[in-house]
Amino acid sequence: MPTASSCDHSPAPLQVGPGTRSIVLFGPPNAGKTSLYNQLTGSRFKTVNYPGATVDYAVGRLKGRADVVVLDTPGIVSVVARTADERVAVSTLVGVSKLVPGTSEVPEVVLTTVDATQPTRHLVLVQQLLRAGIQPVVALTMNDLARAKGRALDPDLLSAGLGLPVVSVDGRTGAGLPALLSVLDERLVGESPLPHLPEGVTEEELRADFRTAEALVESSLILGQKTSERSVSDRIDRAALHPFFGLVFFATAMSLLFWCVFAAAVPFQDAIDWAVTGTGAFLSTHMPDAWYSHLLVDGVVAGVGAVLVFVPQIAILFLLIGLMEDSGYLARGAVLVDRPLSAIGLNGRSFVPLLSGFACAIPAAMAARTIPGRKERMLTLLVIPLTSCSARLPVWGLLLAFLVPPGHAWAGGLALTAIYLASLVMVSVAAFAGGKILGLDPSPTGFQIELPAWRTPILRNAVVSAADRTVSYLRRAGGTILAISILFWALMNLPSREASIAWTAGHWLTPLLRPMGLDWRVGISLLAAFAAREVFVSALAVVFSVGGAKDATQGLVHAMRDAVLPGGAHIFTFATCAGLVVFFLIALQCLSTVAVVRRESGSTKFALGQMASFILVAWVLAVAVVQGLRLVGIS
Repeated sequence: MPTASSCDHSPAPLQVGPGTRSIVLFGPPNAGKTSLYNQLTGSRFKTVNYPGATVDYAVGRLKGRADVVVLDTPGIVSVVARTADERVAVSTLVGVSKLVPGTSEVPEVVLTTVDATQPTRHLVLVQQLLRAGIQPVVALTMNDLARAKGRALDPDLLSAGLGLPVVSVDGRTGAGLPALLSVLDERLVGESPLPHLPEGVTEEELRADFRTAEALVESSLILGQKTSERSVSDRIDRAALHPFFGLVFFATAMSLLFWCVFAAAVPFQDAIDWAVTGTGAFLSTHMPDAWYSHLLVDGVVAGVGAVLVFVPQIAILFLLIGLMEDSGYLARGAVLVDRPLSAIGLNGRSFVPLLSGFACAIPAAMAARTIPGRKERMLTLLVIPLTSCSARLPVWGLLLAFLVPPGHAWAGGLALTAIYLASLVMVSVAAFAGGKILGLDPSPTGFQIELPAWRTPILRNAVVSAADRTVSYLRRAGGTILAISILFWALMNLPSREASIAWTAGHWLTPLLRPMGLDWRVGISLLAAFAAREVFVSALAVVFSVGGAKDATQGLVHAMRDAVLPGGAHIFTFATCAGLVVFFLIALQCLSTVAVVRRESGSTKFALGQMASFILVAWVLAVAVVQGLRLVGIS
């Protein structure tokens, strides 16, 4: 399923009646399947233009047809599956009824996408489907980009050459969709025979398929096109993929992105801050001085509001990354980082899961299925929790208030960039060390990727996608944040504030927290963060009694600035906050991530060992940072 912020990537159950007909979207990676799926079903799954975005199947109803379902499948280059995601795709050709009960065993229509900018390789897959006894409908995508290169294809000529229906469509705008729907209606009437999927493809068959595909392309070209010697996309790639300047540009682009996350979010954060503060003040004024009033104001409003104020930063991050994805730039990122990743035992295929990890570690772990080599896949699973996911962004926003001078958005942007770069350093070190310790030194498997042409992003699509991902984040995290806020209020106030359950339990952590310059209140907030990383912020708001009547964000920051240890020393200083950043970079993987890593790796020992070792390393490094800074006079 496409990359998104939600951590639940299992297809939602779809209730269908007997006799429901099915369409399977089948095709190579990066050929526009998911965009077309969105147009056919009205769904709004995130579309990214680099291979490996879809690692599971998605299912929805065809627009206007309650009796027809559409399945989107992972990208595949051959009907002979090599990886877990490819097996998901192939299984839909012979077992749709197992995925969507009520449908027939074989889909009535296989809809195959062919990218017109790289048609030869994609038509090879069509040849394999034909040889397996499948008569697909061909959706010709990216023909507008092929036209810019002087290599547009005539769908009628291609249809005549293949003996199959071919319709030119644009999944981003919906152009050509009515014609495609008309063809699908005609094909949905008949029954499909059981295909004969091969166990392998011989070299001779592959050569023959390529020769046939090349001939089809040449015979289907629109005559009289002007072909430029070097397209605009090629000229841009000369700079974007330069081994030195390409990396410099990539680092600059990411720095600007994080600066925008800080600067552009300020007015939206202020508005949320005002709303939370006003809500708390209203409730405090109009409710009686009772325990349930304190629970609502100091627990629910303060805890949830402390996290909500950082949602604009998360939304802006999703929007900007979405624009970079839609332009085709992040596919170039996979090429740029292939060589550095190969030096630590990974390759460019690991870029997709690692990039997904900056949204959420759970879909990132699932995306590791696209890596064919088990050793590389296990190494990728090992380091994914070290990527700085969106759930950590509220934590960074809070801690940077103690590390960055107030009112300097540029400094905040640079600091946030440094945190994300530090997470990449942690990934590199862990991959190298993990490969040695666990004996996972990989043998080179090679990395190949077909780069999409550069495209101007459609702002509306990016905004809608960012909104969907932000809402998904709120749905996933909102319930946990609310529950933890209420639980923490109870733990902090029962049986009394002076002798609460949290106070008793928290003091057991004191020996471990003292070297980090922290106390039991921060310790139990760290424990809460294992449920969800962003809960750390709401837990602090409850622990330090930041009532809703105060300014939601600054109230928490002020309470933290005033918090002291029994000896009178301040808890939250530059040194201790730097140590917390290090600890969060390494240790705080949520328990849901542990469960998914266990499932994807097939090893409980691996998942639990990963969590325990990261906690230990994080504590050692955090203590070293705090004590080291104090040693040089930075408290």
